[in-house]
Amino acid sequence: MLLEQNYTGTKITPSGFLKMCLENQPSAQLTSVNGQSVEYGKLSTASGMIRDLKYKFLPRITDEQIGDTDNCDNDFGFQYSEGSIETPLFSKGGFQLEWGFVERYEEEAARMVATGNPSTPVLQELVTQLMHTVNGMIVNIDKKLLNQLVFGVNAENGSSAHKNININKDGSVLDLSAGITEILSDAAINEFAGDPLIVGSGLFNKFEIAKSNIGLNAGGMNASQGGYDFYYDINAASGTQIGADSIGVFARNSVGFFDIDRYIAWKAGKHGNSWFCTIQLPVENPVAGAAPVMMPFNLQIKEIDCPEEDFDGYDTRVMGRGYKIILTKRFGLFQQPLDAYQPTDRLAGTNGALRYKIANECDGCTERPPFPPFETRE
Repeated sequence: MLLEQNYTGTKITPSGFLKMCLENQPSAQLTSVNGQSVEYGKLSTASGMIRDLKYKFLPRITDEQIGDTDNCDNDFGFQYSEGSIETPLFSKGGFQLEWGFVERYEEEAARMVATGNPSTPVLQELVTQLMHTVNGMIVNIDKKLLNQLVFGVNAENGSSAHKNININKDGSVLDLSAGITEILSDAAINEFAGDPLIVGSGLFNKFEIAKSNIGLNAGGMNASQGGYDFYYDINAASGTQIGADSIGVFARNSVGFFDIDRYIAWKAGKHGNSWFCTIQLPVENPVAGAAPVMMPFNLQIKEIDCPEEDFDGYDTRVMGRGYKIILTKRFGLFQQPLDAYQPTDRLAGTNGALRYKIANECDGCTERPPFPPFETRE
């Protein structure tokens, strides 16, 4: 393509929350279900069976529950709490490729290539149009995941609402109760293990762009400070859970992505007049020198051997012989339970997910006029 990486048809809108989930999956102590091998993040076994998956957890003991008398009495007791991991969300992209469409283009479009697992023979034009479907699927999945988010309380203020954070315009002001310092302090108060993960766009993304060019400012703060990983997500701005000029901050492994690989094992291959397989597709635009994060999808390619009436994307008409391509994903979001801590625990109601509203105001400094004053001469 003439535009190369900027070719519009296969460009993927930044969907950082999905990428964050895939790169930071929780670690499950699970190797098999009834003898069937299970890959973490899957409700499907390697043999193609779909299983119910439950988890259990014990609350940690607080210092108030520890006794100070040497006796043989019980000071507390344990009982597991349980929860289910589910995949209630579904995304589907379906389209039809007619022989008559392929005939109008160069021979390259009709070249047979192999795709998917197991390897499935298809036309090159089918692969081309499939790659043009990726953006719609990725953004749809990302938006659905964002809408499923639940934010627990922030142990610093006891609220689950957005906390206001100002990144000061004046770098000479050393404010230890604002900006990134306040966010990282909250992460410590909420006992996040490891560097927190941040998802959002707007002003925080602009800060990410600007900070590498600032260095050490007059307030003694290094504006390029790290201590977190940022995932840019345009979709977060329009959602109801994070919002415009806001960010979600997550403890590592407190959020997980689960899905089902449907067309594997005995369900893969040719059945009737359809081919069934899984296919790895990117969730982000490729960057030179780095492999994009990939995700498996379920793919059905149905042979249409007789003209039939169907929707062509614009109108319902009789469509000719060819192939119907059906790309699907069944998935769900896992989060740390809100009741993971006892009611008497200082972290009761937290779940490793915090949210902030970002501002960029001049706090403790004097705003400069936008233009120098004009002199009037006679």
